[in-house]
Amino acid sequence: MNTSLMKILTKNVNLLLGTIIIMFFIVMAIISVINIHLLTRYNPNQINFSEANLPPSILHIFGTDQEGRDVFSRVLAALPIDVSIPYIIVGASVLIGLIVGIISGYFGGILDEILMRFTDIFLAFPGILLALAISEILGSSHLAYRLYFSALALIIVNWPVYARLVRGQVLQIKSMPYITLAKVAGLGNYQIMKRHVLPHLIPILLVYSTLDMGTIILSYSILAFFGLGAPPPTPELGRMVYDGLSALPQNWWSSVFPALVITLMALGYSLAGDGLRDLLDPRLGEIRNG
Repeated sequence: MNTSLMKILTKNVNLLLGTIIIMFFIVMAIISVINIHLLTRYNPNQINFSEANLPPSILHIFGTDQEGRDVFSRVLAALPIDVSIPYIIVGASVLIGLIVGIISGYFGGILDEILMRFTDIFLAFPGILLALAISEILGSSHLAYRLYFSALALIIVNWPVYARLVRGQVLQIKSMPYITLAKVAGLGNYQIMKRHVLPHLIPILLVYSTLDMGTIILSYSILAFFGLGAPPPTPELGRMVYDGLSALPQNWWSSVFPALVITLMALGYSLAGDGLRDLLDPRLGEIRNG
Protein backbone atom coordinates (compact mmCIF):
# COMPACT_ATOMS: atom_id res chain seq x y z
CA MET A 1 0.00 0.00 0.00
CA ASN A 2 1.18 3.53 -0.77
CA THR A 3 3.10 5.09 2.16
CA SER A 4 1.21 8.39 2.05
CA LEU A 5 -2.10 6.53 2.05
CA MET A 6 -0.99 4.52 5.08
CA LYS A 7 -0.12 7.74 6.92
CA ILE A 8 -3.55 9.19 6.15
CA LEU A 9 -5.33 6.06 7.37
CA THR A 10 -3.28 5.71 10.56
CA LYS A 11 -3.91 9.36 11.48
CA ASN A 12 -7.62 9.13 10.66
CA VAL A 13 -9.03 6.39 12.88
CA ASN A 14 -12.61 6.73 11.64
CA LEU A 15 -11.56 6.39 8.01
CA LEU A 16 -9.31 3.42 8.82
CA LEU A 17 -11.95 1.51 10.78
CA GLY A 18 -14.68 2.34 8.28
CA THR A 19 -12.54 1.21 5.35
CA ILE A 20 -11.66 -2.07 7.08
CA ILE A 21 -15.33 -2.84 7.80
CA ILE A 22 -16.45 -1.92 4.27
CA MET A 23 -13.71 -3.91 2.57
CA PHE A 24 -14.36 -6.93 4.78
CA PHE A 25 -18.00 -7.17 3.72
CA ILE A 26 -17.18 -6.45 0.06
CA VAL A 27 -14.59 -9.25 0.01
CA MET A 28 -16.99 -11.65 1.73
CA ALA A 29 -19.70 -10.77 -0.79
CA ILE A 30 -17.33 -11.38 -3.73
CA ILE A 31 -16.25 -14.75 -2.34
CA SER A 32 -19.89 -15.69 -1.80
CA VAL A 33 -20.64 -14.97 -5.46
CA ILE A 34 -17.61 -16.86 -6.76
CA ASN A 35 -17.96 -19.91 -4.48
CA ILE A 36 -19.83 -19.67 -1.20
CA HIS A 37 -18.55 -23.11 -0.19
CA LEU A 38 -15.10 -21.60 0.34
CA LEU A 39 -16.60 -20.03 3.47
CA THR A 40 -19.22 -22.58 4.52
CA ARG A 41 -20.08 -26.20 3.82
CA TYR A 42 -23.83 -25.64 4.16
CA ASN A 43 -26.38 -24.87 1.47
CA PRO A 44 -28.09 -21.64 2.59
CA ASN A 45 -31.48 -22.84 1.32
CA GLN A 46 -31.26 -26.44 2.49
CA ILE A 47 -34.17 -27.20 4.86
CA ASN A 48 -33.46 -29.73 7.62
CA PHE A 49 -36.13 -29.78 10.34
CA SER A 50 -34.10 -32.25 12.40
CA GLU A 51 -31.58 -29.45 13.03
CA ALA A 52 -34.07 -26.62 13.56
CA ASN A 53 -33.37 -23.91 16.17
CA LEU A 54 -29.88 -25.12 17.05
CA PRO A 55 -27.94 -22.49 19.06
CA PRO A 56 -24.56 -21.11 17.89
CA SER A 57 -21.86 -23.77 18.04
CA ILE A 58 -18.69 -24.93 16.31
CA LEU A 59 -20.80 -26.66 13.65
CA HIS A 60 -23.21 -23.72 13.18
CA ILE A 61 -21.46 -20.56 14.36
CA PHE A 62 -24.63 -18.46 13.92
CA GLY A 63 -26.96 -21.33 14.80
CA THR A 64 -29.86 -22.54 12.65
CA ASP A 65 -33.30 -21.10 11.99
CA GLN A 66 -36.77 -22.59 12.44
CA GLU A 67 -36.38 -24.65 9.27
CA GLY A 68 -32.94 -25.98 10.16
CA ARG A 69 -31.07 -23.75 7.68
CA ASP A 70 -27.61 -22.59 8.70
CA VAL A 71 -27.87 -18.88 9.57
CA PHE A 72 -24.21 -18.11 8.80
CA SER A 73 -24.46 -19.53 5.29
CA ARG A 74 -27.67 -17.54 4.73
CA VAL A 75 -25.96 -14.35 5.88
CA LEU A 76 -23.14 -15.02 3.42
CA ALA A 77 -25.64 -15.69 0.62
CA ALA A 78 -27.44 -12.42 1.42
CA LEU A 79 -24.30 -10.27 1.29
CA PRO A 80 -24.02 -9.91 -2.52
CA ILE A 81 -27.44 -8.25 -2.68
CA ASP A 82 -27.22 -6.26 0.55
CA VAL A 83 -23.71 -5.00 -0.28
CA SER A 84 -24.27 -4.10 -3.95
CA ILE A 85 -27.81 -2.67 -3.98
CA PRO A 86 -26.90 0.42 -1.87
CA TYR A 87 -24.16 1.33 -4.39
CA ILE A 88 -26.69 1.21 -7.22
CA ILE A 89 -29.21 3.30 -5.28
CA VAL A 90 -26.72 5.93 -4.11
CA GLY A 91 -24.94 6.05 -7.48
CA ALA A 92 -28.18 6.66 -9.39
CA SER A 93 -29.38 9.18 -6.80
CA VAL A 94 -26.12 11.14 -7.01
CA LEU A 95 -26.20 11.16 -10.82
CA ILE A 96 -29.80 12.38 -11.06
CA GLY A 97 -29.40 14.86 -8.23
CA LEU A 98 -26.16 16.18 -9.72
CA ILE A 99 -27.72 16.83 -13.12
CA VAL A 100 -30.85 18.46 -11.71
CA GLY A 101 -28.92 20.46 -9.09
CA ILE A 102 -26.32 21.86 -11.50
CA ILE A 103 -28.91 22.84 -14.11
CA SER A 104 -31.17 24.41 -11.49
CA GLY A 105 -28.46 26.30 -9.63
CA TYR A 106 -26.42 27.40 -12.64
CA PHE A 107 -29.19 28.65 -14.93
CA GLY A 108 -31.62 29.83 -12.23
CA GLY A 109 -34.77 31.70 -13.19
CA ILE A 110 -37.98 29.92 -14.12
CA LEU A 111 -36.10 26.66 -14.79
CA ASP A 112 -34.76 26.70 -11.24
CA GLU A 113 -38.24 27.38 -9.89
CA ILE A 114 -39.82 24.49 -11.81
CA LEU A 115 -37.11 21.98 -10.91
CA MET A 116 -37.09 22.91 -7.23
CA ARG A 117 -40.88 22.76 -6.91
CA PHE A 118 -40.79 19.32 -8.52
CA THR A 119 -38.05 18.31 -6.06
CA ASP A 120 -40.05 19.64 -3.12
CA ILE A 121 -42.92 17.28 -3.95
CA PHE A 122 -40.74 14.30 -3.03
CA LEU A 123 -39.15 16.01 -0.05
CA ALA A 124 -42.57 16.77 1.43
CA PHE A 125 -43.16 13.09 2.32
CA PRO A 126 -41.27 10.96 4.86
CA GLY A 127 -38.72 9.13 2.73
CA ILE A 128 -39.08 5.57 4.01
CA LEU A 129 -42.90 5.74 4.03
CA LEU A 130 -42.92 6.98 0.43
CA ALA A 131 -40.46 4.23 -0.53
CA LEU A 132 -42.68 1.61 1.13
CA ALA A 133 -45.73 2.89 -0.77
CA ILE A 134 -43.92 3.01 -4.13
CA SER A 135 -42.42 -0.47 -3.64
CA GLU A 136 -45.79 -1.97 -2.75
CA ILE A 137 -47.59 -0.30 -5.66
CA LEU A 138 -44.97 -1.22 -8.27
CA GLY A 139 -44.18 -4.68 -6.95
CA SER A 140 -47.64 -5.91 -5.98
CA SER A 141 -48.25 -7.49 -9.39
CA HIS A 142 -44.62 -8.30 -10.24
CA LEU A 143 -43.28 -10.23 -7.25
CA ALA A 144 -40.21 -11.48 -9.14
CA TYR A 145 -39.08 -7.89 -9.72
CA ARG A 146 -39.73 -6.49 -6.23
CA LEU A 147 -35.99 -6.19 -5.60
CA TYR A 148 -35.64 -3.80 -8.54
CA PHE A 149 -38.78 -1.88 -7.68
CA SER A 150 -37.54 -1.41 -4.11
CA ALA A 151 -34.23 -0.07 -5.42
CA LEU A 152 -36.13 2.23 -7.80
CA ALA A 153 -38.33 3.44 -4.93
CA LEU A 154 -35.30 4.39 -2.84
CA ILE A 155 -33.74 6.19 -5.81
CA ILE A 156 -36.96 8.16 -6.30
CA VAL A 157 -37.05 9.34 -2.68
CA ASN A 158 -33.28 9.89 -2.42
CA TRP A 159 -32.23 11.92 -5.48
CA PRO A 160 -34.01 15.14 -4.38
CA VAL A 161 -31.68 15.38 -1.37
CA TYR A 162 -28.68 15.48 -3.70
CA ALA A 163 -30.42 17.91 -6.05
CA ARG A 164 -30.95 20.35 -3.17
CA LEU A 165 -27.40 19.85 -1.92
CA VAL A 166 -25.83 20.42 -5.35
CA ARG A 167 -28.03 23.42 -6.15
CA GLY A 168 -27.03 25.16 -2.92
CA GLN A 169 -23.34 24.64 -3.64
CA VAL A 170 -23.67 25.76 -7.29
CA LEU A 171 -25.36 28.98 -6.21
CA GLN A 172 -22.30 29.79 -4.12
CA ILE A 173 -19.79 28.70 -6.76
CA LYS A 174 -21.31 30.64 -9.68
CA SER A 175 -20.94 33.91 -7.75
CA MET A 176 -17.16 33.45 -7.52
CA PRO A 177 -14.90 35.77 -9.57
CA TYR A 178 -13.30 32.92 -11.53
CA ILE A 179 -16.70 32.02 -13.00
CA THR A 180 -17.07 35.57 -14.29
CA LEU A 181 -13.55 35.44 -15.71
CA ALA A 182 -14.31 32.14 -17.43
CA LYS A 183 -17.35 33.69 -19.10
CA VAL A 184 -15.30 36.71 -20.19
CA ALA A 185 -12.69 34.32 -21.62
CA GLY A 186 -15.40 32.89 -23.86
CA LEU A 187 -15.98 29.52 -22.22
CA GLY A 188 -19.44 28.05 -22.81
CA ASN A 189 -21.77 26.96 -20.03
CA TYR A 190 -20.89 23.28 -20.47
CA GLN A 191 -17.16 23.95 -20.22
CA ILE A 192 -17.62 26.17 -17.16
CA MET A 193 -19.71 23.54 -15.39
CA LYS A 194 -17.24 20.81 -16.31
CA ARG A 195 -14.02 22.68 -15.45
CA HIS A 196 -15.00 25.08 -12.67
CA VAL A 197 -18.18 23.81 -11.03
CA LEU A 198 -18.04 20.02 -10.98
CA PRO A 199 -14.55 19.72 -9.39
CA HIS A 200 -15.76 21.72 -6.39
CA LEU A 201 -18.78 19.45 -5.96
CA ILE A 202 -16.89 16.14 -5.92
CA PRO A 203 -15.53 16.33 -2.32
CA ILE A 204 -18.95 17.26 -0.94
CA LEU A 205 -20.72 14.51 -2.90
CA LEU A 206 -18.08 11.96 -1.90
CA VAL A 207 -18.53 12.71 1.80
CA TYR A 208 -22.31 12.89 1.73
CA SER A 209 -22.79 9.80 -0.44
CA THR A 210 -20.51 7.75 1.81
CA LEU A 211 -22.51 8.81 4.85
CA ASP A 212 -25.71 8.17 2.92
CA MET A 213 -24.69 4.57 2.18
CA GLY A 214 -25.33 3.63 5.80
CA THR A 215 -28.81 5.17 5.65
CA ILE A 216 -29.62 3.36 2.41
CA ILE A 217 -28.47 0.03 3.86
CA LEU A 218 -30.90 0.50 6.74
CA SER A 219 -33.68 1.73 4.45
CA TYR A 220 -33.34 -1.20 2.06
CA SER A 221 -33.26 -3.61 5.01
CA ILE A 222 -36.57 -2.13 6.18
CA LEU A 223 -38.12 -2.76 2.76
CA ALA A 224 -36.77 -6.32 2.78
CA PHE A 225 -38.09 -6.72 6.34
CA PHE A 226 -41.59 -6.08 5.01
CA GLY A 227 -41.11 -8.54 2.15
CA LEU A 228 -40.43 -5.94 -0.53
CA GLY A 229 -37.00 -7.23 -1.51
CA ALA A 230 -35.86 -10.26 -3.48
CA PRO A 231 -38.45 -13.08 -3.65
CA PRO A 232 -37.92 -16.30 -1.61
CA PRO A 233 -35.85 -18.38 -1.32
CA THR A 234 -33.18 -15.73 -1.97
CA PRO A 235 -31.76 -14.77 1.45
CA GLU A 236 -31.79 -11.11 2.49
CA LEU A 237 -30.65 -9.72 5.81
CA GLY A 238 -33.75 -7.61 6.43
CA ARG A 239 -36.08 -10.50 5.68
CA MET A 240 -34.01 -12.82 7.88
CA VAL A 241 -34.53 -10.44 10.78
CA TYR A 242 -38.29 -10.57 10.20
CA ASP A 243 -38.39 -14.37 9.82
CA GLY A 244 -36.50 -14.82 13.07
CA LEU A 245 -38.88 -12.69 15.11
CA SER A 246 -41.49 -15.44 15.27
CA ALA A 247 -39.05 -17.66 17.18
CA LEU A 248 -38.03 -15.11 19.81
CA PRO A 249 -36.89 -15.35 22.55
CA GLN A 250 -35.94 -19.04 22.27
CA ASN A 251 -34.20 -18.62 18.92
CA TRP A 252 -32.72 -15.12 19.21
CA TRP A 253 -29.75 -15.78 16.92
CA SER A 254 -31.84 -16.03 13.73
CA SER A 255 -32.66 -12.31 14.02
CA VAL A 256 -29.74 -10.94 16.03
CA PHE A 257 -26.88 -12.01 13.74
CA PRO A 258 -28.42 -10.65 10.50
CA ALA A 259 -29.34 -7.44 12.35
CA LEU A 260 -25.78 -7.19 13.66
CA VAL A 261 -24.39 -7.50 10.12
CA ILE A 262 -26.73 -4.74 8.91
CA THR A 263 -25.62 -2.52 11.79
CA LEU A 264 -21.92 -3.15 11.17
CA MET A 265 -22.22 -2.36 7.46
CA ALA A 266 -24.05 0.89 8.20
CA LEU A 267 -21.50 1.75 10.89
CA GLY A 268 -18.63 1.17 8.46
CA TYR A 269 -19.94 3.75 6.01
CA SER A 270 -20.74 6.19 8.80
CA LEU A 271 -17.18 5.99 10.12
CA ALA A 272 -15.69 6.24 6.62
CA GLY A 273 -17.88 9.23 5.80
CA ASP A 274 -16.87 11.04 8.98
CA GLY A 275 -13.23 10.25 8.22
CA LEU A 276 -13.51 11.56 4.66
CA ARG A 277 -15.20 14.72 5.92
CA ASP A 278 -12.38 15.37 8.38
CA LEU A 279 -9.79 14.60 5.70
CA LEU A 280 -11.20 16.68 2.85
CA ASP A 281 -12.68 19.60 4.77
CA PRO A 282 -13.92 19.65 8.39
CA ARG A 283 -16.39 22.38 7.39
CA LEU A 284 -18.31 19.77 5.39
CA GLY A 285 -19.61 18.55 8.74
CA GLU A 286 -22.03 21.47 8.61
CA ILE A 287 -23.79 19.72 5.71
CA ARG A 288 -24.34 16.62 7.81
CA ASN A 289 -25.30 18.44 10.98
CA GLY A 290 -27.26 21.32 9.58
